[in-house]
Amino acid sequence: MKDITSEKYLKNADNIYSLVIMAAKRSAALTRGEPSLLPDVRGKKCPKIALDEIAQGKITLAPPPESHAGKKK
Repeated sequence: MKDITSEKYLKNADNIYSLVIMAAKRSAALTRGEPSLLPDVRGKKCPKIALDEIAQGKITLAPPPESHAGKKK
C-alpha cells in the first residue's frame, strides 16, 4: 500500500481542514458521476482522484460568500 503524505496536497490548500473539506466535496461530486479532471483514473477510488486533482491544482476551495451581518449601510 502506498503511503499518502499530506505535504504534496497541502501545497494547494491553506490547511489540513481545507484540504479535507475540498477532498470530501470533490469525492462526493465524483461519486455522483461528475467527470474527473485527470486523464487516466481507471482503478482509482474517488477520494484518491479528488486528492490527486487537488495536488495538481485542478481543484481549489472557493472563498466563502461575504456575510452582510454586522455591516452598516
